[in-house]
Amino acid sequence: MFAEFMDAWAIAQAEQEVYIAALPQWVQLWMNWMMLVLGLGALVFAIFKVEARWLLLAMVLTIPATMILGVYVGWNGLWGITHLILWTPVAIYMARRFSQIEVKSIYGVWYVLALATLWISLIFDVKDVGQYLLS
Repeated sequence: MFAEFMDAWAIAQAEQEVYIAALPQWVQLWMNWMMLVLGLGALVFAIFKVEARWLLLAMVLTIPATMILGVYVGWNGLWGITHLILWTPVAIYMARRFSQIEVKSIYGVWYVLALATLWISLIFDVKDVGQYLLS
């Protein structure tokens, strides 16, 4: 059973690469931006800041969650559901903590970029998941 799952995982990973390659260039650039700001940025600041640790946890959990979704339903507009489930609580948490952040610091600049990136991504995900469910 584990071997079957791993085979399905490898197939899903290959399908994901094809799916991403077929996306418009601007979407691929946006995905790279998200990995830079949300992934790498959270990794750098997680050493010092609790907000970054929560974001990093959400980012780390998103990878297997997205792959598992891909294994079972393929690659389509439903992909964003993992972001909606895992990133929304972090976006709300970070928005609530915003008043406590010194925005004129390196961490503050990253925080603003990360929070904006999260919310913009979530808006795209609501649109994509909604379109998928309504089609």
